Amino acid sequence: MSISQEALNVAARVEAFVRETIIPFEQDPRRDHHGAPTDALVMELRELARSAGVLTPHIRSDGSHFNQRETAIILIKSGLTPLGMLACNTQAPDEGNMYLIGKVGHPDLKERFLKPLVEGRARSAFFMTEPADLNGAGADPSMMITTCRKDGNHWVINGKKAFITGADGAKVGIVMAKSEAADSAGGACMFLVELPDPAIRITAVPNTIDSSMPGSHAEITIDDLRVPADQMLGEAGEGFKYAQIRLSPARLSHCMRWLGGCIRAQEIAVDYTNRRMAFGKHLIDHEGVGFMLAENMIDIKQCELMIDWCASILDAGSLGTVESSMTKVAVSEALMRIADKCMQVMGGTGVTDKTIVETIFREVRAFRIYDGPTEVHKWSLAKKLRRDWRSTQ
Repeated sequence: MSISQEALNVAARVEAFVRETIIPFEQDPRRDHHGAPTDALVMELRELARSAGVLTPHIRSDGSHFNQRETAIILIKSGLTPLGMLACNTQAPDEGNMYLIGKVGHPDLKERFLKPLVEGRARSAFFMTEPADLNGAGADPSMMITTCRKDGNHWVINGKKAFITGADGAKVGIVMAKSEAADSAGGACMFLVELPDPAIRITAVPNTIDSSMPGSHAEITIDDLRVPADQMLGEAGEGFKYAQIRLSPARLSHCMRWLGGCIRAQEIAVDYTNRRMAFGKHLIDHEGVGFMLAENMIDIKQCELMIDWCASILDAGSLGTVESSMTKVAVSEALMRIADKCMQVMGGTGVTDKTIVETIFREVRAFRIYDGPTEVHKWSLAKKLRRDWRSTQ
């Protein structure tokens, strides 16, 4: 699919808005004790985005989505600062949750749960990952031990979840649990729930290396959560399939947003090294510095190409699990190199909060783990190589 002039225009408006209106808020002190922007700050920024006509820009006013290639150019621009994706309502986990509800939810669920997300008036959380000490579903959802059972016209859910991004303060939740019902063949189910709910308790919100996502990454206990049957998202037993519908584009969206952040970090590092003098010349004229920034140029272009390639696969109708794994690995590792080199060439200034570079470094470091660590994706790809080889013998 091609990129429309409409999408190019939206991306240009998003970039202008982020650069002119949102970047000046980067030093705003309204942060929680985890370092994340407060909901008050986020909602103020969203009102600015609403006024500028760039709130939830990847979804048209009629509810239709831009294709993945078009979404890429929009989300990259929104990611020029971590506040940009929050202001424009393109951030995780909401962007992925909106995509999933839009794909799977029936009209009543869309009206009740999707609409407030698209309008930027609510945050959401995706309850899938489970604590490692319970041998639960971390990178391997098939190990899920949170259960749901049918009880009349309700489902009853019990279990524990971990690293649930944005749960603290969320209004909408997608809860994933393994069914005990025979008619769902013991498969996973997904449910939409209103938050907060007394049956869903936040037991801890650990501090983590990243700090861009309001609500941080909570640990959750679910005790006898009763969910009406009509709040099931899709069909019973199809949860793992729906997870893939969400995760493939969600991995790609992370690549888009954090590429935007690294483009910005590169801009800052280039500006710094062109102004800073050392040993009789500008830093960029020292090969040790200039070569690192040149390598960043190459990595940025390779990231753009990988994202566009994977987006094209998804736009063609493929689930794109292999392609999104390859892209997630390649881009997250490249972005880590970019952010690290930007910090390095800026010396002491690079590790301070005087610029956004240090923040981008921390955020990208976390990205190498969430939505599947690099090693899990490589293991999955190696398994495919093994299967493909066997099929030829």
